[in-house]
Amino acid sequence: MSSGDAYIPGLFFDASKDPSLALLLGKEGAGRADIVIQNELGFQAIAFGNHEFDFGTAQIKSLLAPDGAYPGDKVPLFKFPTSTLPITADLKDLVAADGQEASSIPGKIAKSTVVTVNGEKIGVVGATTPTLPRISSPGTVGVLPADSTDIPALAAEIQKSVDALLAANPDINKVVLLAHMQQIAIEQELAGLLKKCRYHHGWWFQHSLVGRNRPFTCG
Repeated sequence: MSSGDAYIPGLFFDASKDPSLALLLGKEGAGRADIVIQNELGFQAIAFGNHEFDFGTAQIKSLLAPDGAYPGDKVPLFKFPTSTLPITADLKDLVAADGQEASSIPGKIAKSTVVTVNGEKIGVVGATTPTLPRISSPGTVGVLPADSTDIPALAAEIQKSVDALLAANPDINKVVLLAHMQQIAIEQELAGLLKKCRYHHGWWFQHSLVGRNRPFTCG
C-alpha cells in the first residue's frame, strides 16, 4: 500500500510519451509507465497525494482508465481511497461505493476499501491533505474540511469513513489509514484523535508510524 504521490511530474513521468514505449505500455502517454510499474508491483491500495492532481483531473482519468492497448490499472488490487475529497463532476465516473473488496473495483475511487490477505479482511481508509487547492490543481474536486488548519475537523471526516467501514464489516478488526498530510506533525496529531484505526501509514517519506515493539495505534 502507499499513502500517495503515485506519480510525480518530471522527466520520468514525461518519458512515457516516447513512441518507442508504445509496445511496452500498450500506448504511449505521460505517466503511463508509472501506472504499469505499480500494476506489476501489485499495490493493493494507494491514497491520493497532491501530485496526482498537478496536471488536473483529466490526467488522472487518462491514467486510470484503459486506452486501446494501454491497460490502465490492470492489476485488480490497485485503487485510490480518499475520505477527505468529495468527488464531483470531474472524476464522478471513477467513483465506486465505499467499503467494497479492492479486487472488485480496479481503478476506482472510494473513501474506503477492503483488502483480503490470507482470508483475513483488512479495512483501508484514505485521507488527502486539505491544503490541496493551494498546492495542486484538483479542479472541482471538493476538499474537507474547509479550514485546512482544523485538524480535529479533519480527524472527524476520516473517522466517519472508519466508522462506516466497520459498521458494514463487523468482522474487521484491523483498519489501515493511508494519510497524505504533507507534515509528520499533522499525521501524529491525527493518530491521537482517531479511534479504531490500528495502523497509520503516513506520507512523510512513506513512513508507517510504529512504536519500537508494536504497531502505532490510533485512538
